[in-house]
Amino acid sequence: MGEKRTPFPRSPYERLGNYVHLPRLIDKARLHHKGLLDGYNYKTVGFDKHLLAFLKLDPDAFEKVATETEDDAAVLDWIQQSGCRHTPDEIEEWNQAMISRHPDTAVKKARFNHFLKEAGGEGRKDITTYFDLIEFDEGRRA
Repeated sequence: MGEKRTPFPRSPYERLGNYVHLPRLIDKARLHHKGLLDGYNYKTVGFDKHLLAFLKLDPDAFEKVATETEDDAAVLDWIQQSGCRHTPDEIEEWNQAMISRHPDTAVKKARFNHFLKEAGGEGRKDITTYFDLIEFDEGRRA
């Protein structure tokens, strides 16, 4: 019997309200609520933390809304009412900054390469951004 695997959240490239990573953040809130995120606090790390800060949302309030509805559009409506409003240009600038994020110090590069090796991609030169690494690690990229 294969081991039971926690479902992955959606791709960080997926968009909602034109924000990259937002569908993934919603999925993480729902998985966390069900105890399926391996115990880490997604609200305080990485892209999750950056998106919540960009939207100027209270992480716990966001989690409550995301887990009380299965409708992403309702979550987006709440974000648009409760969070910071951004112009389309501001959103796209933020999106591109997140999509292109890559390890920019020796320590981050070593950590990135460690995770890439653990995911079975040691030596891959085509995986250079954190989004690429997530896609590869979760099986959405060959």
